[in-house]
Amino acid sequence: MFSRKKLNLALAAVLTVSSVGCSEFLNGKKAEPEVIEFSDARFACLQAIPGQLQKFSVGDAEEKDVRSGFDCMTDALRYFNKRTFGSMEGAYTVEEMRKFFGKYFLKENNVTPEFAAELMKIKKALLGGSTAYITKEEIVRLIDLLQVVRDETVQLAPHVKVLLNQTKQEKTEWESISAATEQLRRSLQRLLEKTQIAKSDYSFEDAKKALSGFAGFIKGEQPFAPYERYGEWVPVVEAVKNILMGKRAQFAGLYQWSESLDTLINLYELALKYHYSLSDLKVEDQVKLRQVSQFIGQGLKLLSESHQMKTTGRIPVEDIDYLIEQVLPKFTTHLRVKSLKKTYRAVLIKILDPDRKNDSRGLQGLEKKHLATLQREFNIWRLQQSFIDHVAPMNASQKDLIEGYRRFNKTYVIEKGLSEDPFEQKALENAWLDLGELLQRPLPVSFNAEGRLIVDPQVPLQRQTWMSLTKANLMRALSRLLLLGYGDNTQGRLSEAGMTQKGLISWYDDFQEIGLDLGAFDPRSANSGARSFLEANFFTFSGNGNDLMDHKETFEFVSTLFAAGLGTSEDLAKHMRAAGCAVSEKDVFGNPLLKEDCFQFQFRKHIQVYFNNLPGMVNYVRSLTQSEWDQFYRHLSVASEVQGQKRGYVETANVRTMVMILHYIEGIVVLYDKDRSQSLSLEEVHDATPRFMSFIRTVTPVSYETLLNEGFAYLVFRGRIPGASDLMGFQWDKMWGIEDARRMEIVRLFGTLKDQLNKPKN
Repeated sequence: MFSRKKLNLALAAVLTVSSVGCSEFLNGKKAEPEVIEFSDARFACLQAIPGQLQKFSVGDAEEKDVRSGFDCMTDALRYFNKRTFGSMEGAYTVEEMRKFFGKYFLKENNVTPEFAAELMKIKKALLGGSTAYITKEEIVRLIDLLQVVRDETVQLAPHVKVLLNQTKQEKTEWESISAATEQLRRSLQRLLEKTQIAKSDYSFEDAKKALSGFAGFIKGEQPFAPYERYGEWVPVVEAVKNILMGKRAQFAGLYQWSESLDTLINLYELALKYHYSLSDLKVEDQVKLRQVSQFIGQGLKLLSESHQMKTTGRIPVEDIDYLIEQVLPKFTTHLRVKSLKKTYRAVLIKILDPDRKNDSRGLQGLEKKHLATLQREFNIWRLQQSFIDHVAPMNASQKDLIEGYRRFNKTYVIEKGLSEDPFEQKALENAWLDLGELLQRPLPVSFNAEGRLIVDPQVPLQRQTWMSLTKANLMRALSRLLLLGYGDNTQGRLSEAGMTQKGLISWYDDFQEIGLDLGAFDPRSANSGARSFLEANFFTFSGNGNDLMDHKETFEFVSTLFAAGLGTSEDLAKHMRAAGCAVSEKDVFGNPLLKEDCFQFQFRKHIQVYFNNLPGMVNYVRSLTQSEWDQFYRHLSVASEVQGQKRGYVETANVRTMVMILHYIEGIVVLYDKDRSQSLSLEEVHDATPRFMSFIRTVTPVSYETLLNEGFAYLVFRGRIPGASDLMGFQWDKMWGIEDARRMEIVRLFGTLKDQLNKPKN
């Protein structure tokens, strides 16, 4: 039953229209008087449309809501088209349409003149015609189109919660994302076929204005958070559009429009999959890793098949820069835009285009050759991961891995699943041979359940899990990219390539800014490339002390850097903070300083927790007396001191260096302690000497080869760089016998090496 107020309004409308006719209201020619009933009962449904749109936008609309809203709208349009006349013959101006519906139907959520103008642009894109008016014939076609839109909206409604990020991450399945975006693709492609968009000049700027007007219409006088949030992402959408389509993309015909629409939907699918499934950056099992692999593959395909890449052969630098400027601040405050710009340029110039020879002149953007390099390295990772997925169920030992490697049908995987190009197939086969060399190393790279690098003579006998092998595959992929970008002789097999000290220094320089932002590099160290090169040459499993880092040394260095220097050190610092060792003062990384007495006590007490990957080191530390432990720790802390070290406290840089040193010590012991006595005899130290010969030559005035061969042994057993007289006396001491070098003597060695490396060069 109507209220008195509503009844009066309805009666007034009837009397007014019946006396003057709709033509007078619309300033048209006077028509025969005709009663048009605009009662609340007949068209009250229009008032509900904004609310129904809100429900649809957050995924709460049911099919009946969608159908009733569209049916109400089409009924109103039919009624309007039949019973009213505009100021133009057979047509209505935009202002006439806006005022008519605003006065009689849309009371709280009215269409502004600006939004009405944008709606007319959409009308032209959909139906053709003019933006100044809409004809009665176009209204008929619009009603037909609304029937299609209604049917497709019904199909989309169950997927809106997924499509508009309204569900929680853990409840959204990977398959449901694909189903939602596939329905979006079908619906939009059908609408594209039914409209005139492919023939229109509708622009992204028009779409931005329409979205703004729609947001104002749908919320009326009440705030509506989803549309406010969507509006914030418009610049990001524009930046992505520039990347894939270009700033001034011109699509010729329906085919290119359809192709570009597919590109945008593919991109949106990737964004949703990242948001719901991959943003935690955790890979727990093969299912999750397959999702990551699918995600990367779809991303590369999206870029290579984008409109801009197809038409121009590149994505310009300025478009990539603009995307970074828009996206980065929304995801993190730790990374600077400047840092990321420098880093991606270095990747393009050096890693993805080694033939450029580091020449930045003429860099225009991401090109097809860059994508080809990425695709090749991705396929190499996939090939090796296929092997891991095949052998992992047996929890393979090194012998099992080698046997599985020989039996694995890599040709089938390459030809059927990775590439049909003969040259690419050859590159994959070369990488497969490189993998074989790494698997057969006497002390292979292996990680434990916590992701820590295992340094133990029993590694070849230990059974590796899928997670361990998968992490090793990631380290191989990173080391390949490092060597490709900064090594020499990288055209064939990487087993024949090598990186000089200059190359590693260049890598540190290119990635220094982003390394500082991420807290991976120490801001007090201008460039750690020279020190890292020596560490890789001296202390990795395959180190040989020459002037090149080969692919084995690079792989082992990268694995140690990530698993020990960054991984274990972070775990250790967290344990120390939990144990109450932290103070309020922060170090240069923004982490709390640790009280050294507390740190030293907890370090020894829980060493089996921090270093369960170094069983020999754990047993050694446990065997020390308190005074011996104090001495060992003193050597370790001296070797890890940094510029401006605050006495009595341990900071992040100290922890990282300590962790790396312990891994290096254990590596030397495991490699050269042939009799497993947990110490190094003079003969075993001599076996290690070739690694350090180039270093000894640079720090001692001795020139006689025989004496130089004793230089490293003297350094280990006496703890300092020898002169000629020192070496002569050392020969005498050897006649009476020299006690084996324990880990105590080896840790002392690092302090001496550090002093020598820090001396100013003449």
